[in-house]
Amino acid sequence: MADKRPKDQRPKGADVPNRINRLLKEEVKTRFSSVTNLVMISNLGLNSEETVEVRNGLGEKGLKLRVVRSRLSMQAFRELGVEDVEKLFDGQTAIIEAEDPVMAAKLAVELVKKFDKKLKIVGGLLEGKALDAKAVKELARSKSKPEQLAEVSGQIQGPGRKLVGVVLGPGRTLAGQIKALVEKKEKEGTAA
Repeated sequence: MADKRPKDQRPKGADVPNRINRLLKEEVKTRFSSVTNLVMISNLGLNSEETVEVRNGLGEKGLKLRVVRSRLSMQAFRELGVEDVEKLFDGQTAIIEAEDPVMAAKLAVELVKKFDKKLKIVGGLLEGKALDAKAVKELARSKSKPEQLAEVSGQIQGPGRKLVGVVLGPGRTLAGQIKALVEKKEKEGTAA
């Protein structure tokens, strides 16, 4: 909690963060400096068993859950250049890290449904830009990266397959006619 006393009545060094807080803030900065896709959830009452269940469920899917100190993390994200960071830290905050932001958003929505009233989506980061809770929920409705890649590759291959069929179609017809003509000539040759 912040010291509400006037500056002249505070003990010497009270305005300077202590070494542990500085180290924690630096850890958050280094940990999340290269991560651009995050979903923040607020823990409103999960017990330790439920927290372990959440972590294990995320770990199976290749995601990480990290509980952070809100005030220090807010300062670290500000220093990393994230705008509107205040809205991302509401109460006890946990961060879900993922390569695929859609997967992280979908799992966050799933967890909120599973642990009704014990978790709340606060917001997230998408490519370094802050998102509110509503935007994270909308992101969860979109297709994940693997689904989009599969769809795009299918669209790319579709015209190629049609082109191959069009190119090979007349050739097959011609080959079939030549084969039939050769067989006919062979029958005539053996019959004569």
